[in-house]
Amino acid sequence: MCADQAEIRPDPTIALVDDLLGGIGRGEIRVPAFQRPFVWRPEQMLELFDSIERGYPIGSLLLWQTDTQVPSLDQIGGLPVPPPPAGRQVSYLLDGHQRVSTLFGVLNRPLRDGPAEDDRDWIWQIYRDLRPADLRGSDRYRHHRSGRWTPHLLPLAAVMRTRDFLRHFQRVELSVKDTSQADALIREAEAVAYRIKAYKLTMVRLQGASLDQAVNVYARLNRTGTRMDPDQMVSALTYREEQPSLANRIDDIVTSIADTGFGELPRLAVFRSMLAVAGESDVMSPRWSQVANYIQNRLHDALPQTEQALRRAAEFLHGGVGVPHARFLPYAHQLVLLTTFFHCCPEPSREQYDGLRRWFWVTSWSSAFAGATSTVLSRALQEMRSYAAGTGHLAPDVDDVHPMPETFNLNSARTKAYVIWEALEFPRRFDMLGQPFEVMKVLATADNQVFRHVVPRDKRPANRLIFPTTPNTSVLSVLKALSPPTGPGLFDGFPEPARPVVPTVTEQILESHGIPPKAWRRLCEGGNGGQIFIEDRTELLEQRLRRFAAHLGVPVGGTAIGAADDDSE
Repeated sequence: MCADQAEIRPDPTIALVDDLLGGIGRGEIRVPAFQRPFVWRPEQMLELFDSIERGYPIGSLLLWQTDTQVPSLDQIGGLPVPPPPAGRQVSYLLDGHQRVSTLFGVLNRPLRDGPAEDDRDWIWQIYRDLRPADLRGSDRYRHHRSGRWTPHLLPLAAVMRTRDFLRHFQRVELSVKDTSQADALIREAEAVAYRIKAYKLTMVRLQGASLDQAVNVYARLNRTGTRMDPDQMVSALTYREEQPSLANRIDDIVTSIADTGFGELPRLAVFRSMLAVAGESDVMSPRWSQVANYIQNRLHDALPQTEQALRRAAEFLHGGVGVPHARFLPYAHQLVLLTTFFHCCPEPSREQYDGLRRWFWVTSWSSAFAGATSTVLSRALQEMRSYAAGTGHLAPDVDDVHPMPETFNLNSARTKAYVIWEALEFPRRFDMLGQPFEVMKVLATADNQVFRHVVPRDKRPANRLIFPTTPNTSVLSVLKALSPPTGPGLFDGFPEPARPVVPTVTEQILESHGIPPKAWRRLCEGGNGGQIFIEDRTELLEQRLRRFAAHLGVPVGGTAIGAADDDSE
């Protein structure tokens, strides 16, 4: 905030849920159009009401109270809201859109009996199960797609309006023959309604602030729920009614690249890529108003160029490096730098292409961007632009290269790089029945649960396999049940002996997963064979990693094992 700007003091006040709903219903509380759409999952909506009933804090709401007219949404929670009242100040919601939409869309909805008119509106039909815990289980709140009237389900649409509440329980009294049971349901419903109506919200109002001041205050506040990303911060400061917001344009880019099968790129990395393409040197700057003022005219012009460069970067990562899915990208900063390169040099030479591949692996194996600062990233951007122009070289530090992670931790860049390498090294694998499958396809479509332990409680990567089995069948039990190989096997001894002419199914399975037969035999013996199995497989994997690094021209001196800290973005 500049020295000549007035100091803004947030004014926290306490309000009941009904006060919030009334303010929205009168048009006095609006959601600015630059906010992201409603994105909460159904379970998040249920958790909100459960927290309210238990009296847990759900975070404060940040309102910007101003005479300034800002384009705002004409629907909240799928319900129409009136326009701002003429001649009165309006409070624009900067933080709390997901929570407010849930409260307004559920509690203000007309009470209905039956399914929603629109198939997509079922998420707003939330009910409280009034039965005791031994009958309903642990989940008190639930969605009820059919909307069919059921005595023990209290529709939250009836909670805030006395007439709807009474009408619902008149039906309960008529349909439930057991008077004591009906009384118990009514007492529980009254208690639920009281807890929701009496719940106190904290509203922080910013009086008389400019938009850039309000957004900067928001950026400094602790908050819960779905936070506003930096691109939304700049969207707020550069919003123009005649064109789509920056945040929406970024959503379109993320979706279009995800549709190629590579998955969703990190939004923040896409935003920073856009800043880099627009010529901004400090793409990590938290001074949103300064960034917006500096690049306001260039930002939207940079969008098409950014999308083209991002596509080239994604194609390079997927086809040139072998990254099976965006979620395995070791560092989001790598995407920003690669996008910058392909913006400056859409058609690299073979030498440049190979240099980028080497750079990717070295930076992934050496924790190059762990906790990277603005200075580090600005210097890396300058080097990448020079390399693209043919006037500089990419020379990442190879002194700290350790390609084997100490533990298997998918929040670690080194582990993600290991997953990519292992998929390249063993691309075609066999399942428990000896049927082949493509590991790249599994990684592109499955979640992290595909990485399965062989023996319990050992966190080393050699103890993880992508090994499909039947339900409730462990990898260990499947490996022990394999028929013994007939020969010494491909992996016994170093260097490798000659392969048997016709490998058995067991040999094919073990080879495809990088399991030396001698390690498998020790595993089958039991005792401490599990630990020997991991050590033998680690030895094999390390040798292959060193060979892969040597092919790239990357020396791996000393130990190949490095820390696997939570350093991936």
